[in-house]
Amino acid sequence: MPMVELVAKRTLELNPDIGLEVVDLIVLLWMYTNPYDNNRRQLSSMRAVLKMSETLQVPGGGLDVTEEELTQIVLGSLQNLKNKGLVYIRSAGVHFVKGTLTEAGVDLVKRSVRTPLLRRVTAEFGNNP
Repeated sequence: MPMVELVAKRTLELNPDIGLEVVDLIVLLWMYTNPYDNNRRQLSSMRAVLKMSETLQVPGGGLDVTEEELTQIVLGSLQNLKNKGLVYIRSAGVHFVKGTLTEAGVDLVKRSVRTPLLRRVTAEFGNNP
């Protein structure tokens, strides 16, 4: 299980009123702790981290969703985060999506997740393109 998923689950336990699902928080934390240049993350990297998360895996490991379904899960999560004012979404075609955190998104992460946990997520993935 990736550290980002552990931190997301722990954060939701401590902040049940946050109004996000585990996948939403994983995407938000991933965007916060491991941005590409200009604080953007692309769809492909979000899909990659979700492939590793136990939240989407079936018992015994592996995913029970297709690549297209995984894409739709990420896009749905991004739309949910956008509706809550936590991210901006920029798209150029069906599979090229960039998301950028809003100030509200950054503030939510800073309020909800302790700094040592954010460091652990960043340490696991570094500045990984």
